[in-house]
Amino acid sequence: MKKLLAMVLALVMTLSLAVSANAAFKDDKSISDDYAESVAVLNGMGVFKGYEDGSFKPEGNITRAEVATIVYRIYTADVAKNDKSGLYATYNKFSDMAGAGWAQGYIGYCANASLVKGYPDGTFKPSGKVTGYEVLAMILRAVGYDKNNEFSGADWALHVAQTAQQLGVLDRVAKTTDLNAPASRELVAELLFQGIQKAQVTYTPAFGYVTDKVIGAKNNSLGEKNFKLDSAKSSDKWGRPATKWTYNTGDKATTFVEKPNLTYTKAVTECDVAHDAGLKVDTAYTLYVNGQKQPTTYTVNLTDTVTKMGAQGRLVEVYDDTIVMIDTFLAKVTYVAPAAYDAQGHLRTEATIKLDVYATKGSPAATTLTLTNGEDAYPYAVGDYVLLNAYTNAFNSATESGRNRIGSVSARESIIFAFFRRRERADSSEFPVCGKCFTASCKNFVAVCLMSHVPYNTVVWCIVDVVQSYG
Repeated sequence: MKKLLAMVLALVMTLSLAVSANAAFKDDKSISDDYAESVAVLNGMGVFKGYEDGSFKPEGNITRAEVATIVYRIYTADVAKNDKSGLYATYNKFSDMAGAGWAQGYIGYCANASLVKGYPDGTFKPSGKVTGYEVLAMILRAVGYDKNNEFSGADWALHVAQTAQQLGVLDRVAKTTDLNAPASRELVAELLFQGIQKAQVTYTPAFGYVTDKVIGAKNNSLGEKNFKLDSAKSSDKWGRPATKWTYNTGDKATTFVEKPNLTYTKAVTECDVAHDAGLKVDTAYTLYVNGQKQPTTYTVNLTDTVTKMGAQGRLVEVYDDTIVMIDTFLAKVTYVAPAAYDAQGHLRTEATIKLDVYATKGSPAATTLTLTNGEDAYPYAVGDYVLLNAYTNAFNSATESGRNRIGSVSARESIIFAFFRRRERADSSEFPVCGKCFTASCKNFVAVCLMSHVPYNTVVWCIVDVVQSYG
């Protein structure tokens, strides 16, 4: 058993950690860091959602009809599944609305509210790919601009770009982005989200555009007015710095975690961290280990070439003033039971799993951990080995992965993200989720699924084939 455990632990230490952040979509890693927050919050609000297969397709194009639909939701706050857009299906001002199908009401409303405009030939081209400039024109009109028809004529795109630039809507958009080209879905999300945070304006010939705040309006932006959109500094369950966005639709809140300045998955000296972070003096950081804020700060010493932070099996993330460390633990399944119900079909006992977690480095002793999962059965069998991230106590080591007190692993926020099962043979075709990264090499183990593609809180079916028995 000790030999088996040592070999599995060695395998575990070669894997990337599964704990990631902001993973609302299965292809979240394809979303640009600059646009990820906008995508996450608009999705949470129910304004701009992904596809039924769980993807967002950030680089995909989006049609003029689809953007008109999103602008309708932003302008009216009508994000209900059975919204009122059908009332406006006959309000069309364009000659090609017969082919607009489901989008007729959205386009009709936006056209009559002067939020969208068509082409000189009288068409709207609902299935046409929308450009960045067109998206900007729509959202800026919703904010209150174009009342003087400045977004018309040969130079309309130039005026749109100037207005957006002055308001800061384009601050996160790369200078090399061609706004005259078909816009990607993630770019559209960025432009719309930045737009709804800008002060609404009112136009008068005498004074031009005046922000509604100046004239005493209670709400200063579309986001505030229609969704009670607000933000505050926060952190996620592991201590990562974040922004918590709140609103009155959809899931009511989105916590968006900042991107770390530095990330390590193996031991690194303080000197190297200081160099990578560009530190000029010894610097103290707030420290979180496995979700627990440590009682003292951690000081990174510019010249310390001996003390090492992190280790294999530990994710270390360095932020502006915070360091977050998260361990991966190996555990063995000792008990699995499905949910139980009474005679009337009411849930009596949740689905349960018990684990022996090897949470202390150098010790063969295990910590018993019990998890429950409502009515959803755990897809594991007694004898399986699983990898998990879990909260531990406040007496963790900042310089050595796995140095935790026996009994310190907590069921709260424990996340199982992979498992290993004994089998006589390995056939990766039986496990299509990880077939793309299945390899067979070691004569004792057939290994394994690399975790770099694993989204947060997702179970991945991986297999280790033990072809020899171990005592």
